[in-house]
Amino acid sequence: MCVLNGEVKQLPEGDGPGVQLRVYGDEFYARHETLDGYAAIYDGALARYCYATLLDGEYLSSGVTLDRPAPTGIAPHLVESVEVRSARFDRRIGNALPPDAFSGGEKPEVFGPNKGLLNGRQTNTGTVRGLTVLVNFADVQAAISTDEVSALLNGENYSAYGNACSVRDYYLRMSSGMLDYSNVVLGPITLSQKRQYYVDTLLAEEALSLLLEQGLDLAQFDSRGESILDALSFMYAGETLYEGWLWPHNHYLDWSHAGYQTNFYQITALGLNPSNLKIGTFCHESGHMLCRFPDLYDYGRRDEDNERSAGMGSYCLMSSGNHLGEGKIPAPICAYLRYLTGWVRETVSLNTPARYAAKHGDYGTFYKYATARPNEYFLVENRSRLGLDLFSRGSGLGASHCDINGSNEWQGNSSDRHYQCGLLQADAAFSLERNENTGDDGDLSA
Repeated sequence: MCVLNGEVKQLPEGDGPGVQLRVYGDEFYARHETLDGYAAIYDGALARYCYATLLDGEYLSSGVTLDRPAPTGIAPHLVESVEVRSARFDRRIGNALPPDAFSGGEKPEVFGPNKGLLNGRQTNTGTVRGLTVLVNFADVQAAISTDEVSALLNGENYSAYGNACSVRDYYLRMSSGMLDYSNVVLGPITLSQKRQYYVDTLLAEEALSLLLEQGLDLAQFDSRGESILDALSFMYAGETLYEGWLWPHNHYLDWSHAGYQTNFYQITALGLNPSNLKIGTFCHESGHMLCRFPDLYDYGRRDEDNERSAGMGSYCLMSSGNHLGEGKIPAPICAYLRYLTGWVRETVSLNTPARYAAKHGDYGTFYKYATARPNEYFLVENRSRLGLDLFSRGSGLGASHCDINGSNEWQGNSSDRHYQCGLLQADAAFSLERNENTGDDGDLSA
């Protein structure tokens, strides 16, 4: 799941050039505002974004397009009611996980119920070969070859177009060599409808059906011999459309063919030309798909307060760190999630007084301070502005409070309801919890 906190994005409108809007939220629930703060909603009948008004707490198109002045009587920063937002969130999250993910039909209060990770099949160690399908729409095609995408996903010492590395190298670094994740890239295939159609209709099954007409052997994507595809990704033509089913996401897909079935899949944008290629969001969604990492930010819904907070902010790939360096130099996966998934070469106990030296980029060594509770501990890591931390908001040592029974929905910092993983900000300003930013110079210890 990919979060935005008011970033300005160019969103398409019909056959036109599109419009710039501020986007808040993720694929479970999001809202859009004009640059001067008016709520906006896509009007399908006009194929344009229009000013939004409220009817019974729900956005309704005013029919006035954004190239005109805001209608009289519409106030800026309109927000849908808690009930409307909650209902939409519940519908979307119900599609994200397998049917047996919730016990008794209830959502777990802790987001990361499986010892800190999400429920579902994990493929987080060994050699994993994924299938990535390139998708064009009837009205939008990308001028990007399969070889160029294969280099982005699999290349050794890859640095094209400003990317820090390939997706494969990213996961080799994060896992200290324990996960070798590569992808076979196929396509592009052209879907039957225009792009806007797939905002409300998931493209996955149509894309797979078209691909299978080429005689694809699915056995190569089942590393465990369980007749389950380990990793399935779709990259669609054009810049990211932060709407509906085209918002980058990782969900569960119940689909089978010739004795093989899908499990989790991800969808991200491809861009229009090779200069648009970027690893950040692909890595983020792969973290959900392969490792069942939870998002380390606040959805603003699960804890019933409907207030967002930044969670780990830009300091972790699984918060908002996938956007750093224009999405091409994403943040590392934080020590907490690497520790949970077992990518551990050495654990150094900090409970004994001594001198310790944490080396930047040593992702397999963990500096841990244990507490009396086995579920709760602290991890320290070097987050200097080097390598994948080049665009870090802060620079220095970072200490995180970790509790597998916590939730990054709980920003209140009480003894019993606190973040699953929270950065102990050196300036004690709690700007991440207060959603004031995604990180700043006061967060880390020099």
